[in-house]
Amino acid sequence: MQELERTTRILSESLARAVDRRTFLKRTSQATFAGLIALAVGQGLPGRAGAVRGGPKPPSPPQIPQCAPPGPYCNLNGNTQDPNGCHGAHCFQHLYQGQVLQCNIWYCCYQAGCWTTASGNGFWTCCDCECGGGVAHCGCAQFSAAPVPQPDQPGLRGKNN
Repeated sequence: MQELERTTRILSESLARAVDRRTFLKRTSQATFAGLIALAVGQGLPGRAGAVRGGPKPPSPPQIPQCAPPGPYCNLNGNTQDPNGCHGAHCFQHLYQGQVLQCNIWYCCYQAGCWTTASGNGFWTCCDCECGGGVAHCGCAQFSAAPVPQPDQPGLRGKNN
């Protein structure tokens, strides 16, 4: 045991004489800072390393929204299954009889005008839309793999929400 202590002391003294303290502190602080940045970005965690190196990809959303709008999905290209007239699940515009109409949430059937529907490994947020002041109706949808929101438990989101 004494031999190990003696060897350790000799090596550490040799290292201390060979390395400048400023250089040692500078390099140590740089390595620590780089490690903390990697950890903050998520690259320093072993569980995340597989995702960075081409590990399993998250499931892609279903191609067709799982909603039941009061008409086609709000679209600008005539494709009733492509909700490209929406901003996410929010109503925006709809092509109706060759004219682009401005759309808003339609509160006819749901108090909020929107709802969520579970689908696969996530959920669809769906909204009913009224366009051109009631001239046409359509729907918007957005898929999310995040947990379904729980509006009846606002304390789970944080103090200020």
